Amino acid sequence: MALTSNLNSRLHLSFFLLAAVLTVTPGASATYTATYSEGINYGGGACNYEGDFSNSPFFDDGMTAYVPQAKYRGGKACGTCYEIACKNSPSCRRSSVAVRAVGQQGGDNFLLSDDAWDEIVRDRSAGRVEIKYRSVACPRNGGIAVKIMPGSNAYWFAVQVLGAAKAGAVEAVELSKDGGRRWASMSVLGESATWVMNPAKEIVDAGRKVSVRVTAVGNGKQVVLRNVIPVGWSAAQTYESSANF
Repeated sequence: MALTSNLNSRLHLSFFLLAAVLTVTPGASATYTATYSEGINYGGGACNYEGDFSNSPFFDDGMTAYVPQAKYRGGKACGTCYEIACKNSPSCRRSSVAVRAVGQQGGDNFLLSDDAWDEIVRDRSAGRVEIKYRSVACPRNGGIAVKIMPGSNAYWFAVQVLGAAKAGAVEAVELSKDGGRRWASMSVLGESATWVMNPAKEIVDAGRKVSVRVTAVGNGKQVVLRNVIPVGWSAAQTYESSANF
């Protein structure tokens, strides 16, 4: 069904510049240093996701991060998840947090959202804490959603796949107007999480519902979102399926 965005306008009276930085050196501990900004959860990262992540089930209610450049892998990391925990600091909480990658941070750096930081560190002014981290399967109870990007039309049709479980990241996106008998491939836009078909009139303007087939990064598993895009679809709308990995 269509999920309309209902984003509250937010006035930021002050900004805390913060950088959640994870530097990894062979043979040394991983060090997380930071100042920070709330901006991560309002889109604009290299993955090109949009909206208010802090209230979105597709972004784990704001548990997000920019990942180090080496881990971004030209956008293949968009949507992947890491478990991060603080260590060796009196500011550490005895907990970990799973974060979903929404962008890229220069160098060997992790930049956490304020919501994620608060889960593992008591004090936002702690400045520097050591962390441990690992790749994990992305948690998600609902289905995958397809967001039709603003400006899309029958000649330039762009989508993002949101809320993928397990691997989280997407290797390929295909469209079908005949229930999955024939598939047409989309192309990734730069190093983002946006997939484009140009032109797409024969598929998305054929008076039929459109199915989407998603291939996960790494394991190559596929899931079909049957008839997820309705006849008369609209740009800037999100359509959720019941299927997931």
